[in-house]
Amino acid sequence: MFTVFNQQDSGNISFGIIENGHRYFLKYAGARNLEYKGNLEDAIQRLMKAKEVYEQIQHPLLVPYINCIQMQNGFCLKFHWIDGECMHNHWDFTPFEKHHSPNSPFVKLRQLAVTERLNILTQIFEFATYVESLGYVMIDFYDGSILYNFEQSKLTICDIDFFQKTPVFNEIGKDFWGTARFKAPEEYELHAQITSETNVYVLAGITFAFIGGKSDKSYEKWESTQELYNICTKALHKEKSKRYRTVQAFYEAWLAYIE
Repeated sequence: MFTVFNQQDSGNISFGIIENGHRYFLKYAGARNLEYKGNLEDAIQRLMKAKEVYEQIQHPLLVPYINCIQMQNGFCLKFHWIDGECMHNHWDFTPFEKHHSPNSPFVKLRQLAVTERLNILTQIFEFATYVESLGYVMIDFYDGSILYNFEQSKLTICDIDFFQKTPVFNEIGKDFWGTARFKAPEEYELHAQITSETNVYVLAGITFAFIGGKSDKSYEKWESTQELYNICTKALHKEKSKRYRTVQAFYEAWLAYIE
């Protein structure tokens, strides 16, 4: 074992291991970690459901899933290890450090050329369009699901455990899965349906984090074109009916103005 991730609020503990000279990533539910306050059995059941997600969603950008391991007191998913830095590395960087430390992956991302950041976003949107085509809604997708290898300019998507097949409803209320930095209004509303329009909102929020003013959605902080800005502000409309109706429609609008 060469690394441990034990500060996940989902209730999982993850490990990096070396086996026969190869590196693997193990995600385990069944033991208490530093952040999780919930029921361990709930964490196990969620990870067992996640197995089906990784089996059904197979994409070149997604961290490669290998198999599952049923244990006496828990459940484990095994993946190939991917070298990359997480865009929301909360276990190594405080919120202030994330945005200001020169070693922060997010700071390094923001220092990339705008064209490279646009390329990363375009790849993310293509992945999201593929997920939508399979009938899934991306729950709890955020910058913590995004890994980037700066040496190889290679994007990887990870941690899609909470993705669900439609229809999906918010049966939790204001504490529905996701980060307040990107969540859509309906993700705070009990019994609200979570749809493609919700995912469009989240993707636009991530876009402002990558090439805009993060929580400041003004054009003055935007680093790209007026056309792309207009697309993302439409996607962030508080009313679902005013957004793009599908991720594919959002992606196609975006592609029309990518040089």
